[in-house]
Amino acid sequence: MPTTPVSQTRARVAGSQTRTRLLGVGSIVTVPAGLELAARETARARGRASAKPQVLEYEVRPQVDRSSRRETSTDAYAVGPRGLALLRGKQIRDDDLRRAGGAYTLDQVRELLRVTRQAVEKKVREQAILAVPGPSGDRRYPVAQFTGDGIVSGLKPVLVALPSESAWFRLNFLVTPLAQLDGQTPIEALGAGKTEEVVEAARSIGVQGS
Repeated sequence: MPTTPVSQTRARVAGSQTRTRLLGVGSIVTVPAGLELAARETARARGRASAKPQVLEYEVRPQVDRSSRRETSTDAYAVGPRGLALLRGKQIRDDDLRRAGGAYTLDQVRELLRVTRQAVEKKVREQAILAVPGPSGDRRYPVAQFTGDGIVSGLKPVLVALPSESAWFRLNFLVTPLAQLDGQTPIEALGAGKTEEVVEAARSIGVQGS
């Protein structure tokens, strides 16, 4: 069991019974675990100085549970504006990927285009193909930019015209219906041969996120 100097005004200790004793300052008290030791001066100790040892009265009592006093307020766990914005951004990315028909892996793009890995990476660098971050840091390639013959015609000048290099910003632009395109998405308009209109829309759009 722990030992506690009586000279301390309060200490953590242990046990089940409550009792009061008188001991001199500096005495060592051994108490069972789970109790609380409270020490205070007695009237005799507060009198004039004498040759006799100063006396303290101490009480061993059940330890008070103070954890409830330190509990974090439930309101503190409420998600703030920044946290909600992060969640909203994640939801938008997920929705954009679904509208794009999902995303291919690198091997699937190689098989579709019948090119090497290096050729795919070169097209990404040249902004001829859009790649977005995928699981485990791998790149993924939104399906909507591909056709049975390869890549949607006019995609490169559109990607170059956009004011942000963020892959998620670019994907959002490609799959969002626009009034200036008569309600079509830019990727649909490209498929309909409206390259100039889509490029103009890309140049005029503002950067709303990344």
